[in-house]
Parts: sequence; structure tokens; C-alpha cells
Amino acid sequence: MRFIVFGLFILISIAYVISGRKRILHSKNDYEDLVNDTKISVIIPARNEEQNLKKLLPLILNQTIKPFELIVVDDNSTDGTYSVASSFENVKVIRLTEEPPKGWVGKSWAIWNGFSNSSGNYLLFLDADVEPEPVLISSLIQRYREKSGLITVWPYQRFERFYEHLTLPFNLLVIYASNNLGFPSKEPSGAFGPVIFTSRKDYEMVGGHEAIRDSVLEDIKLGKLYLRSGLKVTNFLGNNTVKFRMYPNGIRQLFEGFSKNMSSGAITAGILPFALSIIWMSGVYSSISTAFSIEGAVRYMVTALAIYVMAKPTGDYKWYDAILYPVHFLFFLIVFFYSLYLTIFKKQVSWKGRKINV
Repeated sequence: MRFIVFGLFILISIAYVISGRKRILHSKNDYEDLVNDTKISVIIPARNEEQNLKKLLPLILNQTIKPFELIVVDDNSTDGTYSVASSFENVKVIRLTEEPPKGWVGKSWAIWNGFSNSSGNYLLFLDADVEPEPVLISSLIQRYREKSGLITVWPYQRFERFYEHLTLPFNLLVIYASNNLGFPSKEPSGAFGPVIFTSRKDYEMVGGHEAIRDSVLEDIKLGKLYLRSGLKVTNFLGNNTVKFRMYPNGIRQLFEGFSKNMSSGAITAGILPFALSIIWMSGVYSSISTAFSIEGAVRYMVTALAIYVMAKPTGDYKWYDAILYPVHFLFFLIVFFYSLYLTIFKKQVSWKGRKINV
């Protein structure tokens, strides 16, 4: 039985890698014909993001295609988010000084307020922790002209501290097992949240974030909204065009960030993608449990190689992350079961000082 599981693990890994390589967002610098009719409103929801904004805002203002307007929505922050955003001359700051109304999740509420105060004919929603290259906007416009509908990007992970490498299994599953890159179904199951580009017309037609106001999985739900409305959703990997550090403030932030929606999102991609991810994970964990034999050692090294190949397009993971993959996947299990406990029994998660009902 274990050989069957391992064989399926290899086949699924190959399919994941092929699907990912087709969705790399390559930088596009051919922008001369893109500026005439394109008014882009860049909207950044920000709750306690003063450090990230210091990096992000200059990067947006330095784009080869300048945004029509740059809007930061200070989501009732307790740090210097408002002061930092206001210190930039070309940034419009929307300051929310109260908690979101009942029935709204904070990020969707902030985005909706940014949208309501914007006037561009295209919308670019960015998480505050992304780090775009100067050609991000031109690359997104190029992709939009080819695909239309909703264009989203999962940025390339950048690390500065070792604990951040523990994101490896989370990153692989979010990217490959979400059915967002064309496998197993050509139609994606949703969208990625950190970088979202669309037209105002389409966003208004589907109802925008107001229609998904109470979901902690707002990116997945937004993608489904577009698909149900007959619009295309195309998701990419950020590669060298846009990067991010997801949880730079310590392992506690990483633990809280993943546990808030991990169990809720486990099966949102559908039955088949979920089943394939379970088989793939079974291949990983079975290779750990049988590693102390010659045959088991071979399977362990093949698994490490597969993880390494899959991880390279997604982030700055090193060879030792692949060799030490049991550490990463043990941490993953701990977070997953804690997230399951929060979702089933407490029906409430925490994020950035807020309690969110799930």
C-alpha cells in the first residue's frame, strides 16, 4: 500500500510542478501603449502596518506606470500607520477610527472603504506586506489584457529569519493544492489575496467585498464570485515581480496568522483537489515514518527532492529546508489541529488584536 501512495505522491508532485511553471508572472516592461486609458486605483488595507508601509509606498510610487491614485485605508490602527501614510504627499489616507460594523471582517471592510473612495477604472488591491518590482503594474495590465476578469498573484516568499522557513508546507498547499493554478481543474477554485487586479466595472458587477463581507477567506470567496458571474479568474506566482514576508514579527504571529483560516480553507477548493492533497500529504508523512531503513531512506530522499523542486518557484527556501522537511511538516500538523480546535469548538479566531467569528 505504501508503494501505491508513494507512486501517487510522485505523480501528483509532477502535476503540481508543471501547473505552477505555467503560471509564473514574468515581468513585462513594454508599457508605452498602456497608459492612455488606464486609470488605476491602488488600494492598501492597513492595520498596524507602519513598518511595511515605509517600504511599500515608495515602491508603488516608483512604478513604471504610475497609479492614478494611491489609497491607504488605516483600519483603526494602534501604531503609526496613519502618520506614515500621511507623510507621503501623493497618498490619500482613509482613516477608520471604529471597529468594523457587525457582519464585516476587518480586511474586507477596509478594502470596501478604499473602493468607495476611489475613482479609477481599474482597481489594484495590495496587502501591505508585499514588495513589488517597478514593473508590477505594467505586468498586471498586460496579463489583464490577455485574460480579462480577475488577475491575482501569490508573491514569492522572502525570508530574513529562520522561523519563516516553517511556512514551507503552508505555502506549498496554498499554492498547489488550492486548484488555483490549473490543476486538477482548468477552472480555478478561487483567487489569491495579496495582489488582486480587476476592472471597476467587473468588481461592481459581482458585488465586490460587500458580497463576502463576513468571510475570513475573502480571496477565495471573491474568486468564486467572479466565476459564478461568468468572469475569468487567472492566478499567478509572483516570481521576481512581487515578493513578500508574510509574518515578519515572530513565530507567534505566524502561528496566529495560519491558524485563523487554515482549517476553514482546507476543503474550499473542492472534493477532488482536497483528496489529491490528502494523498500527497500521506506520501510525505509515510516517507518520514519509514525513513530508518535502506528502502525508506531512498523514499525519504526522493520526497525531499520533490519538495525542493516544488518549493523553489514559491520562495527562498534552501536545500536544508528540503532535507529537514519533517520539522516543517510536524509544525504544520500542530497549527492545523489548533486551527481545527478554534473553528469547531471555539468558533472564533484572533488576528491583529481582533476576535473574528468563524
